[in-house]
Amino acid sequence: MSTILAHIQDQEAIELTRQLIRIPSFLWRESEIGTWLADWMSARGYDVELQTVPLDDGNATHQAIGTLRGDGDGPSLMLCGHTDTSDWNGDVFRRDQWTHDPFGAEIADGKIYGLGALNMKAGLASMLMAGEALRRSGKPLKGDLIIACVVAETGGGVGALHLIESGCRPDNCIVTEAGNLDVGLISVGYVQGKIRLHGEFKHRVPYVNPIEKAARVIDAFSPSYVRIPRAEDGGWLRYQAHPLLPGYPSMAIRNIEHYQDTTTVAFDLRIIPGMTEEGVCEDMRARLEQIRREDDEFKYELLIPQSDQQPNMPARAATAPDAPLVKELIAAHKQVTGAAPRVGAGHRIGATADTCHFKGVGITCVEYGPGFIPVWPMVDECVSMDQIITASKTLALTADAMLT
Repeated sequence: MSTILAHIQDQEAIELTRQLIRIPSFLWRESEIGTWLADWMSARGYDVELQTVPLDDGNATHQAIGTLRGDGDGPSLMLCGHTDTSDWNGDVFRRDQWTHDPFGAEIADGKIYGLGALNMKAGLASMLMAGEALRRSGKPLKGDLIIACVVAETGGGVGALHLIESGCRPDNCIVTEAGNLDVGLISVGYVQGKIRLHGEFKHRVPYVNPIEKAARVIDAFSPSYVRIPRAEDGGWLRYQAHPLLPGYPSMAIRNIEHYQDTTTVAFDLRIIPGMTEEGVCEDMRARLEQIRREDDEFKYELLIPQSDQQPNMPARAATAPDAPLVKELIAAHKQVTGAAPRVGAGHRIGATADTCHFKGVGITCVEYGPGFIPVWPMVDECVSMDQIITASKTLALTADAMLT
């Protein structure tokens, strides 16, 4: 086993995860944890930038980027995780059903419980511990190691986009999403938006009820998260199937709001490589126009993306399985666990990640991180301590192989 692992203390990784859970970091409100992480890395000698990420509502949030500098003789590596946790109207998902304090970081049955434990403070802790192993070893680095703790992945990857716009262009990147320690070469993207239906506000006939029109929309866009047939096969969506993403693309209606004469239907469409936001918009509009031709009282607006502040996530091609980063990550996982990891779409099939934005600017990128997701969203969110330790060691070995 590599000497780099002598610089990882299992309990330190566990306690760091717990500390991160205790710091609330709801979507768009990550400044406290960003500042904490910046101070943590600064105290250990990293070159640190606390980036201010402006938001469209006039506010701002903050993300911490720490770097261990190499001599420039080798490729650079970024370990990236997001600091935002799930947010349900500013609160914890079904808080009244939790049996553990969402910010208590309690330990039970080999797991740590708390909001963000799984998604993805365990991933953050693992990459921080990997960085520390490399720093403590004192080995000279050929390429930079960047530790990127970004905001707003669940808000469309706003933090990752800001990082890219700031000029960050590492050669390689591992995003430490909760993937059950699978090596993720590919992710779906998503197109999220709203369909606003207009009716009349009165209490007599004729009455155009937009709620009834919403029912037609729901019927028109297939069962929730069931693969949508291609247009050539009788469906309404144009695409070419991808062998690593069986069951996709798929779609679900996620929310319905009604006020006076307007009903708004929010949707989430999971897309695959080759599909674009523009193409999806064209196909959805054609489907809605078909309804309008059949019903002259059907009046709608198609709003994509769902808000100015939250962009959609594109779907990118799979990372090559023979890329050096992939090979080293697989070898490191084998060294730590004694077994080969699952490689492909993996445990996170159907989920998105900031990998899509990094791939979009030519960065070789994969997903690898601790955490098994039984269902999402999750009451009593938790993560296995064993997986945190395994991920920390695997990431450290990979960084050692890529940078020294």
